Amino acid sequence: MVMGYSVALILMGFSLSRVSTSAYQNALEYHDRTISHGQAASMANMGSAVIYRTPNSFPNWTNVSLGGAICRLETITDPGIAPPGGIAPVNIKLTATSNYNENRDVVVIVWGVSSFGKFAYFSGSEGPIGGKINWATGDTVFGPFHTQDKMTVKGSPVFWGKVTNKLGLIKNPTTSTPRFFGGYQSGVDIAMPSDFAPLTTNAKANGKYLHGKDRTLTFNSDSTMTIAKWDSTKPGAVWIPYDTIVKLRTFVPNGALVIDTANVRIKGKFTGQLTLSVQSGGVSGKGKMYLDSSVAYVNNPANGPSYDFLGLCATDSIVISLKNSGDVTIQAALFSLNKGLGVEQYDNGHVRGRINLLGGIQQKQRCAVGTLNSSGVVNSGYSKSYRYDDRLMTQSPPFYPTTGSYEILSWYEKSYNDKPWWKQ
Repeated sequence: MVMGYSVALILMGFSLSRVSTSAYQNALEYHDRTISHGQAASMANMGSAVIYRTPNSFPNWTNVSLGGAICRLETITDPGIAPPGGIAPVNIKLTATSNYNENRDVVVIVWGVSSFGKFAYFSGSEGPIGGKINWATGDTVFGPFHTQDKMTVKGSPVFWGKVTNKLGLIKNPTTSTPRFFGGYQSGVDIAMPSDFAPLTTNAKANGKYLHGKDRTLTFNSDSTMTIAKWDSTKPGAVWIPYDTIVKLRTFVPNGALVIDTANVRIKGKFTGQLTLSVQSGGVSGKGKMYLDSSVAYVNNPANGPSYDFLGLCATDSIVISLKNSGDVTIQAALFSLNKGLGVEQYDNGHVRGRINLLGGIQQKQRCAVGTLNSSGVVNSGYSKSYRYDDRLMTQSPPFYPTTGSYEILSWYEKSYNDKPWWKQ
């Protein structure tokens, strides 16, 4: 019996010793893998910080000793996917690697140029001096928000996306409690572009570039567009039909359509992917886009999957015209270089309806769409119902204006164990 117990205890001790040894080895393996992964991620973050602070920089580091690991960083340009017939965007591909005790980790980050289209709301100015816009109780903004101006809040407006501004926040009154569910950051500088040069370049490359004539464009639900001349010299702004109906994919192969030194009127049901830019060409009174009726997607993204994407860009302003006398639906990303989205004769007459917007607005300065009475009720012009198109967080219409800075598009991590099998 004594010998039996002795053998049993010896076997138990051997088993415990083996378990203890395995546990110790596992702890060492976990430690080594953690060190290797952490140093690769650290190297990737340090390289990303350089790219973020200095756009168009390409950090490349070799044989860097970091916490006992040997690390390297490689940054190269990586052409993205070009739209049909278009010019591929240039991305930055950052690869960080680390080696620590036969453990190897790789982190690959792809950076792409940030599009203005991602903003649910962007402004260069929140209104004229002395007349700044208040974001007040009852106001709700979905998606990213940025202004280059001071941001004035009154009461408890709600912001679901991240809010950034350049010049800070004013609470009027000081007891105001804005609700920033997506985070808040001040001191962020995102300058608007001075022109639509990249869009124009792509329009001339394999899109469509028109010059010098005012036009009216009607989008048709069969992916065609009707073009007519708009003779603005005659009373009543007469439309002279060209009898021209074009298929958008043929007429504008890469999705970039520029109409320069002109004004444009648009309406209709849109399907496809297009960015329409009307430009002033340096001529006073040109570069305006008038919405004569609703502009809506054939495939409404609010109701399900949709590949319809429309960008509307104007040098001067985007105007809801007097031809509208009821509710107006706008489904697009809107960009106004020098002014903003407004309503023609917004303060003249009665309440004309409601603006139902699905998309985003980026504008130099917020413009009026109506007036309010002393009780805060719409007195003339339009009321507003603005909804963010969530697809704009990661996608944008073809060649839509960009911020000139980069943002992370993808982050990939992979771990390897380089020990031979007899050591594992």
